[in-house]
Amino acid sequence: MSSENNNTYDVMDSGGGISIDHAKNSKKTLWRMIKALAPQKWLMLIAFLFATLGVLLNLWAPNIFADAINIIFEGVALSFSEGTAISIDFGRLSEVILLLIGVYLFSSIFSYFQEYAMASVSQKLVLSLREQVSEKLTKVPLKFYDTNQKGQILSRVANDLERVNEILRDAIMRLFTSAITIVGAVILMLRIDRTLTLIGVGAIVIGLVITMLVGIKSNKIFTDRQRSVGIFNTKIEEYFSGQVEIKAFNLEQEFIGQTKNSIDQLYRDDKKAQFIMFAIMPIIRLFNQIGYVMIAGLGAIFVIRARISIGQILSFFQYIQMSQEPLTEASFLFNSLQSAIASAERVFEIIDEEEMEEDSQVNSRIKAPKGNISFENVQFGYGKELLMDGVDFEVKAGQKVAIVGPTGAGKTTLINLLMRFYETTSGSIKVDGVDTKKMSRHYLRSLFGMVLQDSWMFEGTVSENIAYGRHRASKSEIVDAARMARADHFIRTLPNGYDTVMNDENASLSQGEKQLLCIARAILTNPPILLLDEATSSIDTRTELEIQKAMDHLMKGKTSFVIAHRLSTIKNADVILVMKEGNVVEVGDHETLLQKDGMYSELYNSQFAS
Repeated sequence: MSSENNNTYDVMDSGGGISIDHAKNSKKTLWRMIKALAPQKWLMLIAFLFATLGVLLNLWAPNIFADAINIIFEGVALSFSEGTAISIDFGRLSEVILLLIGVYLFSSIFSYFQEYAMASVSQKLVLSLREQVSEKLTKVPLKFYDTNQKGQILSRVANDLERVNEILRDAIMRLFTSAITIVGAVILMLRIDRTLTLIGVGAIVIGLVITMLVGIKSNKIFTDRQRSVGIFNTKIEEYFSGQVEIKAFNLEQEFIGQTKNSIDQLYRDDKKAQFIMFAIMPIIRLFNQIGYVMIAGLGAIFVIRARISIGQILSFFQYIQMSQEPLTEASFLFNSLQSAIASAERVFEIIDEEEMEEDSQVNSRIKAPKGNISFENVQFGYGKELLMDGVDFEVKAGQKVAIVGPTGAGKTTLINLLMRFYETTSGSIKVDGVDTKKMSRHYLRSLFGMVLQDSWMFEGTVSENIAYGRHRASKSEIVDAARMARADHFIRTLPNGYDTVMNDENASLSQGEKQLLCIARAILTNPPILLLDEATSSIDTRTELEIQKAMDHLMKGKTSFVIAHRLSTIKNADVILVMKEGNVVEVGDHETLLQKDGMYSELYNSQFAS
């Protein structure tokens, strides 16, 4: 039973139900996995060789065991027939026992080398896939991250690759050894007695057929159970994510009632599923035991008639057991292999993703970047659908630009086009008169400093986070940048000051403090152009006032684009870009746009007039 339990983990979901993952194109993915394994064919050949030797020794062991039993039985039988004291040939028996120990010893050694070799094969394959995926994730366009959930990407990179590693290491070799064991055991059983073989194999096959029929009939039960698990998980997630709203509207009792209904339904479906699951092994065990009884009874008759020896009947039972384990676990192994192929397919989907156009041959540079920006008839869209059509505007070096508009107007898209996270469909974007497509992405992005709405921090010290865009910055430069961003004071209150490590366990920094660190990061890199995505939207009023002077000082002589909702930011801008449905519909300063009585005036009156 232990071996069976060990081989079911790949096809069980977290609640104990059967969850089999299927690939869209199993043959294509399997062939691709085989080709990926080609560089390690010799190591795999060694693994298969050791596995074969180990199985052959295991198959030989019952024969040796039978010889030992026969030696003992012959000595006892001879003593009884002659009426003398029991006399066993311990010399022969010792030789046989030593041979049996040697067989088991070498079988274990071969098994160790086989598992070690196969583990090396799987680890090298997964290492190669991880490297390919990691490289691909740096080359895919931003659209890939916009159209795929982060959780799905992380699952493919971590869970799917680990599943491929585990199953490749275990399932493939176990299927191979199981096949050899079954064939070898059946051949050796046939050599002992065909009638007993027919009974033994027949009982196993009948049990497996009934199990398969039960499994087919139970598909709907497991589907219902998985649906109930999903509904229950959704309810729990709703509670954790919406507990404030639930309590604010006094909906606790209603939510408890809904959750209880989902729990009750899950209990009913789980009960049915568990009944089916736990019925499978007793069915297999029942028919196996029926086979044992029939073999024992008939075998005893054959021994009495001297058709077979007592040692042979005992070795026959061992061969039956050796063939039962692979047969009973075969379905689990096949399901595990299917799951691995499905996981590999999802990994290959990432590897096959379209990459950004290579720009290593493009090397235009600006000798002394000033920060003049121009959009000239820029169009952008996914496929044939244009999201941005004919955008034209010009920003002079050192100007502060506020980008305003309703949600979905294209404000973030404009920033992404500037950084070449997206490529324009037509038209051109120029920095100091040079088309950004004539610059490498690496060089272009070095001209920009960005402060994102969600302040991203990686695991490392506060100093390392501030110096993320300029790793060779000195400690004094880091401290100066923090002072300019008004972050120095709170940094020094941390347990280890600038050397405090930021990680999941040390998540005491507020969103405002994290944003101050991002601003310090932008100050340190000192680029000619700044892109601020709601740079102060999550900072309290007092903190905003503290950093306003530092930001004004930072933006002097730099072109600054700010996606802004704060009136103070918008009014102080030299240029306001008003966006609607992907296009820049108005350009001007605050007073000029108010006098136009257009969309900006409408936005201002609806949001800020009070």
